[in-house]
Amino acid sequence: MTAELRTWRLVLEYDGAAYTGWQRQPKGHSIQSVVEDRLSRVLGGEAPRVIASGRTDAGVHALGQVCSFRAARVRHPQQLRDGLNATLPADIAVVEAAEVNAAFHAQRSAIGKLYRYVILPGPCRSALRRGRYWPVRWPLDHDKMREALGSLVGRHDFTSFRASGCSAATSVRTIHRAALLQVEDELHVELYGEGFLRHMVRNIVGSLVDVGRGKQRPGWFEELLQIKDRVQAGRTAPGEGLFLVRVDYPAALLVPGAPDLDVSAAEDPDADE
Repeated sequence: MTAELRTWRLVLEYDGAAYTGWQRQPKGHSIQSVVEDRLSRVLGGEAPRVIASGRTDAGVHALGQVCSFRAARVRHPQQLRDGLNATLPADIAVVEAAEVNAAFHAQRSAIGKLYRYVILPGPCRSALRRGRYWPVRWPLDHDKMREALGSLVGRHDFTSFRASGCSAATSVRTIHRAALLQVEDELHVELYGEGFLRHMVRNIVGSLVDVGRGKQRPGWFEELLQIKDRVQAGRTAPGEGLFLVRVDYPAALLVPGAPDLDVSAAEDPDADE
């Protein structure tokens, strides 16, 4: 008799500096390959595929990346969490492990994601925070940057902020919140929405810095949404300043044994940062 597969949710924190990104690659060191390898050890040789809420690119970090997998071997959530943390490298950690509803899918079930981009303005760099911010030496006008960000809230076609080669089925996304925060000597750009295109957050931040420097008007963001041309927008901000902070899901899917919900939407293979 085949053992029943159980569905699990992992919340990961990682420093992406040493990795090619989340997704397993033919060449290079990916976070997915490391997590799947260590999970197989903890599960006594069972080797499930681990699905993330979205791909993070090379150098991008996570405070709350969510993953899911299905496995037959039974573990207590705390044992699974602690077993993985005992074998994972120091730059990847499991914050939480829990059994969830069989319909849970880390990518397709997500209803909201929060990304944070960290800018360190000014002439001085930080040795202790290296690899976790974008050093911007130009003076930045915060009010103009906030005005530009306001244009992004709502449902829009984000083609102008979409990386070339992105294979997402549509470039239309909904942004619920776009904020610029002063946190001590850092500037944090926070974007919360239903989902993001490849490099979308980094392309927004690169363009936003142009507004802050005075190279572009705040109204330029509205124009970019209408133009739908990536070439007309600003640079792609470096990956090391970006953090996936949180991924939200319907509460019913986080409860094992709850009625299965319909999550049959096709997986979007290139939908994230």
